[in-house]
Amino acid sequence: MNYLTKPCFILILLFFSQAAISKDYIVEMIFFANINSDADSVHLSNQRVVQNLGDSISLNQGAQSNGFIPLTSDIFTLSGKADSLNKSGKYRVLKHMAWLQPGLAREDAIAVRIHAGKNYKDEFKERSFADADFDDRRIPTNHPVNELDGTVKVVLGRFLHVYTDLVYRKVFNLSSGDALGRSRVLADFPIKTHRKMRSSTLHYIDHPYLGILVEIRSAN
Repeated sequence: MNYLTKPCFILILLFFSQAAISKDYIVEMIFFANINSDADSVHLSNQRVVQNLGDSISLNQGAQSNGFIPLTSDIFTLSGKADSLNKSGKYRVLKHMAWLQPGLAREDAIAVRIHAGKNYKDEFKERSFADADFDDRRIPTNHPVNELDGTVKVVLGRFLHVYTDLVYRKVFNLSSGDALGRSRVLADFPIKTHRKMRSSTLHYIDHPYLGILVEIRSAN
């Protein structure tokens, strides 16, 4: 009998593991800018960060075919947090969003496209055109230059994992013009993180210029 016990136990574990992964989850996120950041003394390379959006999906365009469904504000549970951030005078909410998605293992997980905040396209026109040698899957030509842009990927299984591949853009005034005679420059700051999270628990991702509140909860 003992020689059957271990294989049967493994099969039971695999069954429950697959059942957990097949569940649906609600992902709610608040992205907010730190207005009074004291990090203005950082070195400004003003290098454009090339984003590879890969196979990311937009929640507004065909996401439902993949089981991703954008949710309306009546589903939000973090509205009080968003209001407090806006009223603080220290932060500015760029985007408050939520969506329903299936629990997907890392190899099947799909990144969600995020873009929010100001559009700097008119002021920094040269930034809206991709260089000729950019990959077609990266930033397309004449693209909006969003204050926040990139992707978020949620991997759901026995543990929760959130991967951010974002760029936050901030305008800096120069006391004296640079080599090109510009008095204002737009600097890119990559925010590439990986965090392990607990279900139904509020988590915070910190950056000198950007904060992210994340809560993932079961929809079942």
